[in-house]
Amino acid sequence: MKKFRLILCLFFCQFLLAQNDSASVSKPKLGVISVDKLNVVYRGIQNPISIAVPNAKSFTASGLGVTFSNGHYSISPGQGNEVVVTLEIILEDDTKVVEEQVFRIKNIPRPLGKINNRNCDNSYVTMDLTELKNAKISVHMEDFLFDWNFEVTNFVIKREKKPAIIVDGNTINEYTFNELNRIKKGDIITIAAIKYKVYPNINALWPNIPPILIIITD
Repeated sequence: MKKFRLILCLFFCQFLLAQNDSASVSKPKLGVISVDKLNVVYRGIQNPISIAVPNAKSFTASGLGVTFSNGHYSISPGQGNEVVVTLEIILEDDTKVVEEQVFRIKNIPRPLGKINNRNCDNSYVTMDLTELKNAKISVHMEDFLFDWNFEVTNFVIKREKKPAIIVDGNTINEYTFNELNRIKKGDIITIAAIKYKVYPNINALWPNIPPILIIITD
């Protein structure tokens, strides 16, 4: 009888320990919310988000700036440093589960104009006349995690005490180069008013690009 009581006592203690262990362990999340191709969301644009909830009957996502259109979710964050996306999940047995995912918010980096892939912010680019021939103007964003393309559509070349030259496209064409042949060593020209398109076509207010300052060396 004593032996039976001892076994029963040990079994009851193990049951209590198991109950305490299971209560201290957090349940794993059922749903996975991820931002396409990056770990943050950018302010001022629609960030596509992907949501996967295996073995769920249905789910809905909500939060400030979260929208659902054409079968896809996206988020356009507002003020602050973080945004919370709430996921309401209905399981196969009609049980409802609510989960939250927090994303960091970043501002879109300021675009930088480049000539032949050269330029540093707030500094001069040194070039000779031969380098200007067929030189290409491009747009670049540092630490921008989306894989987007930026196409320059036109720009303006400014010279001291001379009329500005408006150039269509992204290249210093032959006509423009012939005009620039009249400048000499030590002259400064400025690539300004750079206009560009973004692909894919994103509905956003893109900032202006600072001018590119070029010193002619030869």
